[in-house]
Amino acid sequence: MAREFVGRWSGRLRAGAEEQHTQFVETLRTPGSAELLGKYSLTEYAMYQRDGELEVIFKSEKPEIIAGFLKNKRMWPDYWEFEAPGLADVPADKPLVFRWTRG
Repeated sequence: MAREFVGRWSGRLRAGAEEQHTQFVETLRTPGSAELLGKYSLTEYAMYQRDGELEVIFKSEKPEIIAGFLKNKRMWPDYWEFEAPGLADVPADKPLVFRWTRG
């Protein structure tokens, strides 16, 4: 199995953006978004959330994909506020709300 590189992002929703965020998560669940995630050379994308706190974990076999994906404005809504790099691949304090893996 090839080595996987991991990106971890931890932040929160901007106040008042809950409805926009819910729509974003629903969009992630569509076939078009699954196809788009596949084009980004990711092997996994997962979002964990508790109230307004978010953690996004994304993986790739190519290290350059990790930094490049962080610059992809389409996948990082402007109502998400970065706080710190995440610390774990599966945050113990937040439930999974979306997960995609390369098939």
